[in-house]
Amino acid sequence: MVKKITKSIIIGLYLNDYSKRYYLRELAALVKKPHQTIKPYVESLVKDGILVKKERKNIIEYALNFKDKKIYDYSIIAEKERLIGRLKEEPILNVLFEKISPFFQKNTFVIFGSSVDKIKKESDIDLLAIGKQDISKNIEDFEEVYNKKVHKIQIRRVEELSLSLIKEIYKKHLIFNNTEYIVRFFGGLYEQNKLV
Repeated sequence: MVKKITKSIIIGLYLNDYSKRYYLRELAALVKKPHQTIKPYVESLVKDGILVKKERKNIIEYALNFKDKKIYDYSIIAEKERLIGRLKEEPILNVLFEKISPFFQKNTFVIFGSSVDKIKKESDIDLLAIGKQDISKNIEDFEEVYNKKVHKIQIRRVEELSLSLIKEIYKKHLIFNNTEYIVRFFGGLYEQNKLV
């Protein structure tokens, strides 16, 4: 399947490190397209104020622009597109998504750790559950049927997490629902220089 270039794919490269800077050839290598192909998309994001150009030693780097608050909307769309892609690629994640979806209205769920990239047979799935509803029964059913251990961390509010765990989740995450809540939480910490 040919991967279509979108602005969201480019923004998606920054989701695990908002301070990341890429030059055009790096972006091209990451999306596996020639740099001439992605340059119009990158320049359009610069024109929209979502990316900023920074020149360093005759190299132009592109970084997220948090001075323009539309960056949050672009990041939310990129997060959702990444989730949809992973759910298509990883059937076991899709099953877990469906299993806990009845709790989406009152809880927020984030997968983090190694299972974000690839679910290995012997590895467990790390799940952050934010909210009051207990999902233990659904998780136990999932573990029993699919023989896949879910390591669940249940908290009432995201602010209860330690900064070290927040950083771990930020570096490798997949947001199942309430994407705006999590992206704005990460963005707020980033703007306060707490995710460095």
